Amino acid sequence: MKTLCKMKKDDISTCFKKLTDITCKPKYMCTKCARVAKDEKYLCRAASLAK
Repeated sequence: MKTLCKMKKDDISTCFKKLTDITCKPKYMCTKCARVAKDEKYLCRAASLAK
């Protein structure tokens, strides 16, 4: 699977269920595009959201 940062609109509609699992209760945010995910492997430039 591509990183969320590289996904296109068509990818989003075909992988909607998987995306809801990835983005539920996020722990990381991409510093390039501000997308969020629960695991850093889904983002190209992940930074922890923990304070």
